[in-house]
Amino acid sequence: MAKQTQVSEPTDFGERQYPYALVNVTNVCNLDCRHCFVFRADNPQAPRDKMNDATMLHQLEVLRDRHGIRSMLFMGGEPMIRKDMVLQAAKLFPESAIVTNGTYGIPSLPGHLVTVSLDGPMALNDPIRGEGVFAKVREAIFARDANDGTTVMLQMAVTRENAPGLEDFMAEVADWPINGVAFAFYVPTVNDSSGQDWPDLRERDEVLDRVIALKRQYPDIIRSRIATLELMKSDVAVETTGKHGENCVLRRDTQPLYMGTGGQFETPFCCYGNDVDCSRCGSYEVFNRAYLASQGQDKGARYGRDGAAGVAAIVETAAE
Repeated sequence: MAKQTQVSEPTDFGERQYPYALVNVTNVCNLDCRHCFVFRADNPQAPRDKMNDATMLHQLEVLRDRHGIRSMLFMGGEPMIRKDMVLQAAKLFPESAIVTNGTYGIPSLPGHLVTVSLDGPMALNDPIRGEGVFAKVREAIFARDANDGTTVMLQMAVTRENAPGLEDFMAEVADWPINGVAFAFYVPTVNDSSGQDWPDLRERDEVLDRVIALKRQYPDIIRSRIATLELMKSDVAVETTGKHGENCVLRRDTQPLYMGTGGQFETPFCCYGNDVDCSRCGSYEVFNRAYLASQGQDKGARYGRDGAAGVAAIVETAAE
């Protein structure tokens, strides 16, 4: 007789409704990106044991029904390490997105979003993400079936380190067979010493202006909204987030599910973990959701792990 897989029930997070969620399906990744927030010391990530597939599928279904989750972002670690389970879990939600480093190929997810992370042109990306990664991702992008119905986006997490490569990056990827490019900005910790952040947000303003200029140059490729990027400027940004996240839309309606002790889900302070500096937030999604709400269009969906591009809005736009 075959051994029956033991299935456990999810952590009790109360009865609050969350239309959006993200799930860390594994704490294992084949890369070691310097800006990655998942593996910060203060976040639930130390145990490398995993929840078995049957349990994860069961718990996600229970949490979907309990909290009204309709949009789920699958992240890691590297979620494609558990490709079969993730593709099965994606069917549980009306809107699903996967954010991947692309080194395991580009998954087929018709009608949904796959966000592929690259952090600038090869000369800047590979020192951050690993030697040969840029070429491997490019090969995967060109090898996929571009007509399978999957919306595929590239996402660049902009930091002080790779910001000089913005223009070269767009010149490189502008003619790739993708549905668009999105930009996120580094989300720092309270006492950040990584060298990736902008201690004074006025320094980041110049980079935002360059992204806005690129948006005007590549209006059909770059999906980031100019109005949202303007909300990230130093003179108004904290009004959207609050100094301690008290105004943050994501903290209100998004449930982050990190893999914690014993292979059970834990919910950190926000989607980017526990020790975030909300007053210098770089999450495009935070500001985009605030912009949509101000326009009476609060239907933005999940972005990539570093905060990049929404499911429903992006899929709809790509289909036009």
